[in-house]
Parts: sequence; structure tokens; C-alpha cells
Amino acid sequence: MKKIILVGALIASAFSVSAQKTAGNIFSGPDAGKGFQLGSAKSSQVVLDATNAYNSNDSEKELSYYSEEMQKKTGDFNKKWHAYAKKLNDVPLAILPIKITGSTDEYVFLQSKEERETVDGSKQTMNLFEIFGVNKEGKISYFNQYSSIPASNEFGKTSGGKFYSKDKTNGRAFQFSNRGEVAAIENLNKAYNEMDLKTVASFFADKINITDFDGNKIVLENKDLHLLMDPYSSLDWKIWGILPFKIAETDPVSGIFVTATEKRVLKDGSVWNKSLVELFTFDLNGKISGVTQYSHGIK
Repeated sequence: MKKIILVGALIASAFSVSAQKTAGNIFSGPDAGKGFQLGSAKSSQVVLDATNAYNSNDSEKELSYYSEEMQKKTGDFNKKWHAYAKKLNDVPLAILPIKITGSTDEYVFLQSKEERETVDGSKQTMNLFEIFGVNKEGKISYFNQYSSIPASNEFGKTSGGKFYSKDKTNGRAFQFSNRGEVAAIENLNKAYNEMDLKTVASFFADKINITDFDGNKIVLENKDLHLLMDPYSSLDWKIWGILPFKIAETDPVSGIFVTATEKRVLKDGSVWNKSLVELFTFDLNGKISGVTQYSHGIK
């Protein structure tokens, strides 16, 4: 009887351990409904070896741990990044290999803290969570990275600076805006230089508040935009910088700094040539509702 009880206990224990080998769930895609199992130490070691090669700033060695497809896909970026880097120190904090039930490929989760220094002297610290796919040949075939950026970083933060005002927005930081403003300015630039009034007007709101470089303020209706172009026989607006931003914790209205030079040839043959800084305001509908200009002459 005792032997039967012991055997029964061993069988129950085996089923219990087996049940614990699969956990989690996949909710979409071809593997929907499947769970995960622990992966192998071999896959973890591949990732750790690739990390060591990364820390030695050796692009060729790091890429040797990647599949041929990944080398083709990421090789150029990898080489450029290592050429730009002066010192890299990615310190693993935790590593976990897993695989989808029934699959020969594995995924390795790596949590780490990385310190970077580049040849131009910039320094950055990153808290990283990375997912590496390791195929059955033991090569890295997939990579994705998630990061959090310490507040003390020299660069790379998603907000910064400070806005001064007399209302509730006082002291708030600036953030990059990404509602298509850069593309809009680039397309406006092309249409403006071609003096394509219809396309130019399509980027502006019904009414535009304009402050020119002499401090003159006007409210111009969209239908009257031609007044800004009529005096000229040619326009040459050359942009060299576009910076889209908004004030944190406010609506999506954004301000876009554009730095440029502009040469305007009037119909009487005279020439207007300036270096410009312009602030374009994009309203909630993504249309330009305001323009403020600053300039100095070009000798």
C-alpha cells in the first residue's frame, strides 16, 4: 500500500511540475492560444556573448552572433553606431530565455543598464528592456528594445526646457510634436518656391495671425494670401532647420521653429535677401494659424 501511495505521489508531483512548465498566453497572430515554456541556457549565452561584443565596440564581432538576414537588415546601422560610439557599457541585470510551446526558436528577455559615450563627447544612460529572438541555429534573428531615460541624461529625453507664462502653463516643459508638421512645412516650402498659390493656401487656416520681421501685425484671410506673393517674380526659401514642439500637458496646438534663408526677387527687379527665424503655429485642425518672423540681412 505504501508503495502505491508513493508511486501515486510521484505521478502527481510529475504532473504538477509539467503543468508549471507552460505559462502565459498569446492573444493574437498565428500562435494565438499558445503558452510559453522556459528556453535554454544556450540562447541566453548567445545574447550575453553578443552583449560582450557590443561592449567591446566591435561591430564585426557583434554581427557574427546575428543571422544572415539580420546582418543584412541591421548591418549598416550597426557599423555606423559603433563608429560613432567611443565607449559602451551595457550591464545585464536579469536575463530570461523562453519559447512558444512547440517552437524551436527562442526569445531572450534582457534587462540591463547601459552607459554610452560617443566620439563627439555626448554621454547617455539608458535603462533597457530588450527582446532577442534566437533561431534553432543559435543566431539572433529578431531584436526589439524598450527604454526609460533617466532625468539626469544629457540628451534623449522626451521633454525639456521651460515655458514661462502668467497662467497655469507656467513652468511646464516643451515636448516634440508629431502631427505631420515637418512634412507640412516641407511641402509648403516646395509650393511656395514654385509660387503655387492654391497649394500654399491649403496649408493655412481660414484666418492667419501674422507678425512680420518689422513688428507689423495683421490678420490675413486665406483668400488674401496672394497678397504676400503678388509683388514677386521669384521666391527662393531655403530651409535648414525645422523644430516642431508643444507645451506639455496642453492641447495638441503646436509651434514650429523654422530657420532658413530667403531670396525674393520683386517684379521691379529689386532683391530682398534675409536670414530668417520663423514661428509657425499649427491649430487643432493641423492648419497654420499664425506666423511670427525674425530676420537679419545677408551681406
